[in-house]
Amino acid sequence: MIDGKRHIAIMQPYFFPYIGYWQLIHAADMFVVGDSVHYIKHGWINRNRILGEGCQAQYFGIEVSHASCNRLIYEMERVVNRKQAEYLCRVLKHYYSQAPHYSETMEVIKPTLLDEEPDLTRYLVKQLRAVAEYLGIKTEFRMLSEVSDHWEYRSPEIIRRTCEYFGITDYINPSGAGMSYYDKDEFCEMGINLRFLRRNEDIRYKQRSDEFVPDLSIIDLMMYCSRDELHDILNCYHFL
Repeated sequence: MIDGKRHIAIMQPYFFPYIGYWQLIHAADMFVVGDSVHYIKHGWINRNRILGEGCQAQYFGIEVSHASCNRLIYEMERVVNRKQAEYLCRVLKHYYSQAPHYSETMEVIKPTLLDEEPDLTRYLVKQLRAVAEYLGIKTEFRMLSEVSDHWEYRSPEIIRRTCEYFGITDYINPSGAGMSYYDKDEFCEMGINLRFLRRNEDIRYKQRSDEFVPDLSIIDLMMYCSRDELHDILNCYHFL
């Protein structure tokens, strides 16, 4: 709660997303998982990046069955493959076994990777909840499909209807592209107070690389940072 008001944020479910995604969840009182919008191919829904070979960013993810931008996210299923899941666990062991928080991180990550839930949305939400609990995030999770099971509106109208449905008038959006796409005056006319969250530029932590590699999956931060350090990093943002 900020200034005595409840805040809401909306985002598609991502696969072990980077720290900016978690800061958004942490800053909001309610996080609405955007499951009833169209699936995005080659995005972050089914993959992210870890610190791989040569200390370079390397993609790490799961396979989605018949991935299509013409289908909604909650209509998608993942390919359940035990051998592939075990391989992903070995990949993490190979690159992170010497990290200071490898064991406790794998206690969270491994059960998620080995989970045989076929429904993509349910699988990703389980993952988000597990990581949120580890990070100490208390934000309430809800689903966009509670408001409507199919959206064909522009994003501002989706936000307006969602805020109205949950009775929250303060909306948080990541800065960046959103600042040119969303107009605060337009939102004000809809009765919504729009705030932009910007991550502090100086977020760094000790990786195995001498040259810091930013914007990796939360897995990387969990491997190298203590919970106290993670808590401090979660709060490294400001509003515009």
